[in-house]
Amino acid sequence: MFHRRKFRGWFPFFILLFGVGMLGAMRENRAGGDVTWASSYEMGRTFAKRTHRPILLSFHTPGCGWCAKMDTETFTDPAVVDIMKKYVCVRVDSDQNPGLISKYKVVSYPLTLIVNPEGNTLLSIPDYTPPDQFTPILKAVLEAHTKM
Repeated sequence: MFHRRKFRGWFPFFILLFGVGMLGAMRENRAGGDVTWASSYEMGRTFAKRTHRPILLSFHTPGCGWCAKMDTETFTDPAVVDIMKKYVCVRVDSDQNPGLISKYKVVSYPLTLIVNPEGNTLLSIPDYTPPDQFTPILKAVLEAHTKM
């Protein structure tokens, strides 16, 4: 009897710890922070053609520290997230998409490419880019794209 009461007293505490741990794990596994990512390159291109938006391709590879830094610092910045809503955003994992890696001749990570709906490169942004530099670049490309 004593053991059951003792267990019941600790049970809510364990549930709370488990819940906090799960939320943390989900946040860490949510690639690219608050940005809405298309589920695939093909779906992204289809949506971009329909909406006449440029495509932002974020190339990353497992174990890349700078890629993780882009996810945690740049892709969670409110100004970056806001401007990226005007793009069709697609994450490209090097292990999952070797065809795209080859097509766009990716040799280093992270790499951000802005392409038109047909898939032609408009701009290449190599390496990690902090939010204060990333936002004006995205705005400039968007302005040039809308004038076309």
